[in-house]
Order: sequence, then C-alpha cells, then structure tokens
Amino acid sequence: MILAKGGHAESLFFKYISAKERAHHGRDIRRYCRGSRACRTTAAYFLDEAGKRVLILEKESLPRYKTCGGGLSIRFLQEQFPFSFDAVLESQAKALSYAFDGRTITIPIKQGAVGMVMRDKFDAHILANSNAEICQGAAVRRVFETPGRVMVETRAGARFEGRYLIGADGANSVVARSLGLRRDKTLAAAIEAEAPVAPEIMRRFADRPVFIFGEIKLGYLWIFPKSEHLSVGIAALHPKRGSLQAALNRVMGRYGISLEGVPLHGHPIPIYTHRESIATPRTLLVGDAAGLVDPLSGEGIRYAIKSGRLASTAILSGYPERYPRMVFWEIGLNHTLALGVAQFFYRFPSVCLRLGAPNPFTTQTILDLLSDRASTAEVMLRAVFTLPVYGLAESLAALAGRLGGDQHRERLRSLVYENLIEDFSA
Repeated sequence: MILAKGGHAESLFFKYISAKERAHHGRDIRRYCRGSRACRTTAAYFLDEAGKRVLILEKESLPRYKTCGGGLSIRFLQEQFPFSFDAVLESQAKALSYAFDGRTITIPIKQGAVGMVMRDKFDAHILANSNAEICQGAAVRRVFETPGRVMVETRAGARFEGRYLIGADGANSVVARSLGLRRDKTLAAAIEAEAPVAPEIMRRFADRPVFIFGEIKLGYLWIFPKSEHLSVGIAALHPKRGSLQAALNRVMGRYGISLEGVPLHGHPIPIYTHRESIATPRTLLVGDAAGLVDPLSGEGIRYAIKSGRLASTAILSGYPERYPRMVFWEIGLNHTLALGVAQFFYRFPSVCLRLGAPNPFTTQTILDLLSDRASTAEVMLRAVFTLPVYGLAESLAALAGRLGGDQHRERLRSLVYENLIEDFSA
C-alpha cells in the first residue's frame, strides 16, 4: 500500500486487503497502476511475483516527478530484474568526468555500463511489470498496529488494514513518525533542476556525466545528460543556509547552463547511522524512509531497490523481524564506513582526486560499486593499491610516446588498461 505526502511518498505495502475497504473505494483499483518510487515498486513487484496481493496508496496522480539525478548501473538492473529497462533509458554514458582545481579529467568507460533515467518513468516501468493494485489520491494521516494487523487511516477518513506494511515515504516519513521510528535521524541536503540547454551545450554533455568538486564544502555538484535536457544538482553535508542555491547557480553559469526560470527542487538526504530503528514487528521502512542513501555519493536508487527487495524477502520468509539485521549487513555496514570516508574525502578533495581521478582503475572500481559488485572499502583499497600499476602504465605510455609519438602512447595506454581492468574487475 502506498500513500503520498507532500513532496515525499508515504508508502505502505499490504499483503492482504479487506473486502470492506475494497468496497469502500467502489472501483477497480488495478486500472490506476501507472507508477511509484523505486523501493516500493521493487517490493511490490517481488511480493506480487510470489503470489501475494499488494495495494499501493498514492496521494498524488501518477506518474509524478521524483527529485533524483537518475544515474545508475545497467548491470545492476539486469541482475535484479528479469525484464529490460531499455525503454526508459534516457542516455548511456561513454565516459565519466571529474572537475576539480580548475581542470577536468575524463575517463572512458564501456558503453552500457551507466545509464540515465527519469524517475517517474523508471518507477512506473517497474510497477507496470507487476500486478500490484494502486489507489491514487489517498493521503495518510496516521498508522498504528494491533497484535496481528497494521492499520492505516487517510485524511479522508478511509481505513486500510493488512498483515504487513512497508513504508517508503521518503526522508520525512509519516510512517516512521507515527510508529516512533528513526527519531534521531541525520540529514544532508540537495537541490536539483531539470535544465533545458542550447543544442551545443547538450552535445557537450550528451554522453558523459560530470562530477564537480571543490565548489561547496563537504559536497559536490553534478551534470547528468538526459534525452532532451540536463539534470543538474548539488548536495552537501551540513550546508549553510542559501549556500547550495548560490553555488549551483554560480557553477552552472560557468558551464553555460542557465537556471533562470528553472524550478529548483530541494530535498533532504537521509543518512543511515545504525542508531535508529527502521522496523517494528509488522512495519518495515525502506529507501529514504530508512535513511539508505550513500553518504559519500548521495546515490539512492540502488539502495531503494535493494531495501525493497530485502523487505519483500523478509516478509515472504515469515521472519520480518530479521529485516533490520539484513539491512545492516547488506547496506548499513557499508554506509557506516562510507560516512567516515565521505568526511575525509570532502575535507581533502584535491589530494584524493589528484591521486584517484586520473587512474582508470579507480573509475572501474566506482562502476563496480554502482553495480553492487564492490563495497566502499574495496573502492578505497583498490584506489590505493593500484597506484603503482597506474604509475608504471603511465611511465611505459610516456616512453612509447617519446619513441613513437602520441598515437603509440595512446595505443599502449588503451591496450594496458583494457586488459588489466578487465582482469582486475572480473
């Protein structure tokens, strides 16, 4: 069951829906099935695949805009779902660019490694592949539990009940607040905009996401290409009031991207610390509601999908009380480390980027992280331990350049990195 609240969704999944409540709505809810957020649509998909009945309550009409950069690993999607996402891919990256200290370093990547999506279309695509029922225009007022059921009351006075509930209502979760979960949550902040740009600017960024460092304390900016516009944004830990908007306008202006008249979407970034409760015996928080956003990168889609799948697995196993432990070992432990890494990285970005950004092994490890095949700890270890290999490869390439010219240098670099990186990430 999903209920939407303000800019965030108050989302609840119920395995069973009473006949009384279905009669109360007086219509076939299933025909309104068009879209929702990634964590809840994932949970709905896997519960439905297991033969369980799912109702999604949504405050607003679907599909609706979801603030998100929309960059993700295509490989990760292929490993999580049995259906293709080609229909909702806005673009695919051929390189990643890192801008810092007045210079930009671009590292080529394999076609099909990273894709860009708009979240309303992406989430709707997952939901379209399930038979979950959906009810739009329902806003939650409160949630409470009885020994064997979970009850949800909407602002219109309707009540829904079920055996289990999965709350996916964002960082300011009404589900969590109703049940006393995540009371002492930690938040960062972000602003994003969907910017129309001139054709020449669009071509400049058409196949390469750009990450911009050193412009905001404890944070970064991004430029992500979509099919007809650029998604741009900024995120930071503990920003000063007004600093995010000022930095976003200043930096994007430098890249020829005007935000005049473009709506800016601000949103909190919840951070998992393992100190807050994320579940009761019958209610499981997922995605942003559980604080499952990477504190280093601000990435949320992958963890929304993972937590949605973990929640469905816990319910289907008959042991929902295991869900918090599952989240800790599958997601939380990495996030705890990533928070420490983020605090170090954003305090010394120039040093970290000078050592890591030019190294193709670092970018490959980041791709492995996005595809859920490496942890933050592995990213740091590989970035350090591949430095000698990177240094040797660059020395050989430089020698080849002096002896045979630029063409020989680039040919040797390509040969070395393509073979070593393939072995390295296998």
